[in-house]
This record gives sequence, structure tokens and C-alpha cells, in this order.
Amino acid sequence: MTTNAEWLLGGDLGRRYAAVSGDRNPIHVHSLTAKPLGFPGAIAHGMWTKARCLAALESRLPDAFTVDVRFRKPILLPGRVEFLSDAAGREIRFAVRDAKKQTPHLDGRVEPLEAEIQDREETR
Repeated sequence: MTTNAEWLLGGDLGRRYAAVSGDRNPIHVHSLTAKPLGFPGAIAHGMWTKARCLAALESRLPDAFTVDVRFRKPILLPGRVEFLSDAAGREIRFAVRDAKKQTPHLDGRVEPLEAEIQDREETR
């Protein structure tokens, strides 16, 4: 996979995501509330990370698609991560890694739904 971008994630990312999503899980909003729950500090929300990846792929996404992700290690905030992607046939693979240590945070893939949609339309 090729590195497409580097993202600098601020310490307030969890609070900003909580404000728009309504998900105020203490592991995401502040290091003081994440530490008693076993984390060294606040961590990025997995759904934010997934959505950020899809936003980065927006110009390459088919009209209809499925997306699968595997969350690996939490992204500590503040942080610096790399977004990587490549295409293999009809599939787009993507990943988020720590920019310095290359720790894997997320692996994912997008596949078009065209074949499934066509099959459903033919059975109508």
C-alpha cells in the first residue's frame, strides 16, 4: 500500500467528535477520564477513523459499496498517523498506521455492490 496522507490529530479530537456524534464515551473525550478505564490517554473514536478513511477515498468510491474494517490498536491523542491505500481489482484496500512507529490502527476494504444490485434487479 502507498501512503496517501498524514493526519495530525489534536488532543481535542474526541471532544469534537462527541459534539457532533453525541457519543461522549469517556475514553475518547479526555486523558483524565480515559486513564481510569485502562488507557494511557484519550483515544480516537473508531467510527471517526473509519469515516475519515472513507472521506479520503471519496473520489474513488463506487456509487454503491460495502466497507469492512478491522480495528487493531487504539490511536492515542494527540497523534500523527498515515493513511495508506491501494486498489486490487475492484477492491480498494486502506489502512491507518502510526506515522512514527508504524503501529497498525485500522485495516479496511471497500468493494462495489454493482453485482449484488444487478442480481436483485434481475430477480424483480
